[in-house]
Amino acid sequence: MTVLSIIGWILSIPAVWTLSKSGTDKIIKSNESVQNFQFMKLQNYRVPIGILELLGVLLFIFPATSLYGLLIIVSVMSGAVALHLSLMGGKKTWFPLLIGGLSVLSFFIR
Repeated sequence: MTVLSIIGWILSIPAVWTLSKSGTDKIIKSNESVQNFQFMKLQNYRVPIGILELLGVLLFIFPATSLYGLLIIVSVMSGAVALHLSLMGGKKTWFPLLIGGLSVLSFFIR
């Protein structure tokens, strides 16, 4: 394992942690998650998005399937950016950009 590979794995920790927590919160119906999806009028999509986040993380952490996980993560984060821009007035748009960017960066460094 090279130094760059180790750095790539370290960079993937915040993205994996955040998406795991976010996906779990959506599935177990945390108050914040429920309120956010009610505000956006997307209550029916909360659980499927949570499942996609967890599936993306699971695929991302295994080298053989990490490309597929990255594609799911980038898709979900792109949707989050679009929703933040269109429905929330651009508030906290930096966060899904950061998580998606870290995922892409760590993938290519690994």
